[in-house]
Amino acid sequence: MTMFTSSLLLIVGLSILILSSDWLVQSSVKIAYFYKLTPLFIGLVIIAFGTSAPEAGVGIMAAIRNQKGIALGNIIGSNISNIGLILGLCAIVTPLKVDKKIFKSELLMMGLSFVLLFVLCLDSYISRFDGLILIICFIAFCIISYSKAKKSFDPGEIDEFKFYKILEKTKSKKITLVILLLSLFGVVGGADLMVKGGVQLAEIFKVSPWIIGITVFAIGTSLPELVASLTASIKKLHSISIGNIMGSNIFNILFVLGIVSLIRPIPLDISILKFELPVMCIFGLLLFTVMRTGYKISRGEGVLMFLCYTFFILFLIIK
Repeated sequence: MTMFTSSLLLIVGLSILILSSDWLVQSSVKIAYFYKLTPLFIGLVIIAFGTSAPEAGVGIMAAIRNQKGIALGNIIGSNISNIGLILGLCAIVTPLKVDKKIFKSELLMMGLSFVLLFVLCLDSYISRFDGLILIICFIAFCIISYSKAKKSFDPGEIDEFKFYKILEKTKSKKITLVILLLSLFGVVGGADLMVKGGVQLAEIFKVSPWIIGITVFAIGTSLPELVASLTASIKKLHSISIGNIMGSNIFNILFVLGIVSLIRPIPLDISILKFELPVMCIFGLLLFTVMRTGYKISRGEGVLMFLCYTFFILFLIIK
């Protein structure tokens, strides 16, 4: 594949990703009106489910091919990226307001999923029984989130949101759902094209496979979350922006890792238990700290989170 073709894949993928993410946010907010669901629930479950599809694909393929540790490493790396890179950039673009409900419930759920994963990994093995526990927890999370969303729906949360004409005029749930599904496919497909183009460019410039994996693929599988959250952040839909990241992290651990370990149990490299896993928990603690200060994530805190992520990547490269 030539440099021109690889560059074209990268540019086309980015364009599809940005456009699809915008429509994803638009159609998701419209569904919130139709089904009386809060924007937070849309971000936590629907958008998070779609934007985590790349992690799911990588994890499932790794399990099928018996590539030990790849699935877990990708999930941990993506979760760190979601907090440090994505939320950090979103806060830099526009400070994020944190609803106290998010802090007291959704952040707690994400923290519990981190702790649960750490505990299950202590024996250096994630068994099928461990996977079943994760799946059960994921189902419980979805049921609880849906129940809370129905009870706390407030149309005023998104009254000022401006829809595109087709979504503003339509009263059809089916049309809106079709747009949502097409947007999800666009987000995942655009990210996939970007990763393919990026990998080919890296090979053309003769960058080592290890560097390709730790940069292009780790960040590449987080691109849908990045663009969806940035789009929501720019549109001042902070609940969707923050909810997407928390939901994606919860989804990655409870659903993706649950499915992967059910397919094939995962032996752990001791280095993951000693470094990457604790770092993920530290980033979770960092998020808790910045969200607790005035129930917002300021630009300064966003810069701090982004710098922490940068140092993490630099340390891995040097290591």
